[in-house]
Amino acid sequence: MGLPYRARVDERYFLNLPGFHDGEYVFAYVENTTDRGLETGIDCDDDCEHCPYNFEPKMTLEISDGGYRPVALEFDVDSERGRANTLHKLDTLIAALRVFRRGIVAEIGEYQRREQELEQYRS
Repeated sequence: MGLPYRARVDERYFLNLPGFHDGEYVFAYVENTTDRGLETGIDCDDDCEHCPYNFEPKMTLEISDGGYRPVALEFDVDSERGRANTLHKLDTLIAALRVFRRGIVAEIGEYQRREQELEQYRS
């Protein structure tokens, strides 16, 4: 029997405060492979060019809007290009969320300004 999955990261974050729409979440999982060595196939022989072999850790980033089809992003670590793309993808997501948040903060301010104008108009 193989080693059970051990987590380096195993987190689920619900995206809404209590009282808002249920079911929206982000799930992040990265396997911890520190104690694992190279893998070998069951039918491995001396001529097998794939045995032993390195393996990619189990990695999941899943975002759900509470519907039936969450978005699960894929990440690669099996090549230099794959690793560079994985880090680029994460950095791009982080940057996009930061910019999106700044835009929303600015629009919250504008919404509140208009609410105050409406209150003054009504009184």
